[in-house]
Amino acid sequence: MGSCFLRSIVKLSREVLGFSDLGIIALNEHLTCDDVLASKNREIYEHLKTTTIDKYDWAKTVVVLIRPYIPYKIDFPLGFGSYSAHYKQYPLGRKAAELLASFIEDAGFHTIFDSVIPAKAAAFCAGLGKYGKNSLIYTKEYGSFITIHTVITDALFDYDNALTGTITDCGNCNLCIDACPTKAITHDGGLRKGQCLRKYMLSKDFVPLEMRKFLGKCILGCDICQVVCPMNKDRYTKAALPPDEEVKAFDIEKILADSDETNKLLDYIGSIVGINYAKREQVLSSSLIAAGNMKEFKFVPQLTKLLDHPNPSVREYAAWAFEALGTEHVAF
Repeated sequence: MGSCFLRSIVKLSREVLGFSDLGIIALNEHLTCDDVLASKNREIYEHLKTTTIDKYDWAKTVVVLIRPYIPYKIDFPLGFGSYSAHYKQYPLGRKAAELLASFIEDAGFHTIFDSVIPAKAAAFCAGLGKYGKNSLIYTKEYGSFITIHTVITDALFDYDNALTGTITDCGNCNLCIDACPTKAITHDGGLRKGQCLRKYMLSKDFVPLEMRKFLGKCILGCDICQVVCPMNKDRYTKAALPPDEEVKAFDIEKILADSDETNKLLDYIGSIVGINYAKREQVLSSSLIAAGNMKEFKFVPQLTKLLDHPNPSVREYAAWAFEALGTEHVAF
């Protein structure tokens, strides 16, 4: 039943669920690869295998799914926070992966979808893409503007864990390294997570003073390293802004009003990028930093009110935004 079942999965994934590519990884076989590349390739595979089996001792296979998307332009209208298309597309891909997992379960197998395993390593081991120096996975057709999803199962398929070629196609290109405003990308393809701007967007982590100016008016997601990448050039030419109603959900002035209208915006933001990213204090905090970086004095009434907010982080960001505007603020 293996090959027939696999064909059914591929057809369902590509024609119905919007996945462009699918790869199968065996967790009970030895990795075969070019001898020259064997050490690093095996290291990546063994890390994936160990992480998966340690968490799910019944696991025999990882199905890796690639779902492409069209990125958003970086420049959103004045007064509105910007966000990456990735955060809208990922929940859609996750739902599709859930449907695929249900399909496999209906065939009598055990599954779990989008588990906490190294998805980028899975995509690489499945032969679906290679690493960029910015640590993202790049496919030949869609570059890094993809979401990666995994379905772990005890079903067995006909497959061969073979890896050929290099881990990256970046060569001597360092455009992403040079473009990163916080120097978060290392020359060996590593990522200094504490310096990556995405770590501080709609996060509970306190945003250090030295990082705030680099966030600009971005509320969620930094695409700088992807936009400058030559492998994304063709894909980014198709970039557009989100629909108007979604752009309006990130109206900084209305968010900072901290009113009933803000509640409606938060509900809508949650429907776009997921409720985990639509927490009130996190959205307020990110919007305050965006307001400070926009340097628009129309935000002063909202900033004044938020200086007395019960959350200390919100108060701190409000005071910082006042200072960024060059406005005297009340001590707290």
